[in-house]
Amino acid sequence: MKKLLFITVLLILIPGIILQAQDVQARLDEASSSYQSGNLENARFALQEALNELNQVIGKEILDLLPTEMNGMAKVEESDNVTGSGAGFAGLYVNRSYALDTTASSSIEIVSDSPMLASINAMMTMPAFMSSDPNQKRIKIGNYKALLTKDSDDEGMVSYDIQLPFGSSLLTFSTEGIDDEDEVINMANSLPINEIVKLTQ
Repeated sequence: MKKLLFITVLLILIPGIILQAQDVQARLDEASSSYQSGNLENARFALQEALNELNQVIGKEILDLLPTEMNGMAKVEESDNVTGSGAGFAGLYVNRSYALDTTASSSIEIVSDSPMLASINAMMTMPAFMSSDPNQKRIKIGNYKALLTKDSDDEGMVSYDIQLPFGSSLLTFSTEGIDDEDEVINMANSLPINEIVKLTQ
């Protein structure tokens, strides 16, 4: 049974993307060698590291898909972030931010196995959860349902969060300093959601 599971994981990891990440193949070779010698602990560790490497490659591909400018806001170079590791088996985290002087900003964050997924899915499938909050509503971004939340601070600065769950991942698009809800939704609709979903599935 363990051998079958090990082979299944290898078959999932090998196609396509491995060609772009030699480190992944090295980790898989290490896992295979450790497994054959009976060192299951090291085999498991090597598989986890292979998954981390894959998530790094996927994260970089997602960043390449994202626009370098949104509604006049340029991307903040140092904000680009890809993390391939997570609790237990590997997880994916991708972040990019945009800014226009100090007047407006936005960011995109993609997290796999987000702890917020269950509550967001519940809110979107049970309207009673949202009926008491006029600042939250369900919207569509492309072909996906999303949760829109509006907030404003004591100085009147308006911010929006659009949380879009897909599979086991959560995409969050956030803005500050943009008052127009339709503008925020249009910005979110300009993101390559379908391509991101394909990469993360």
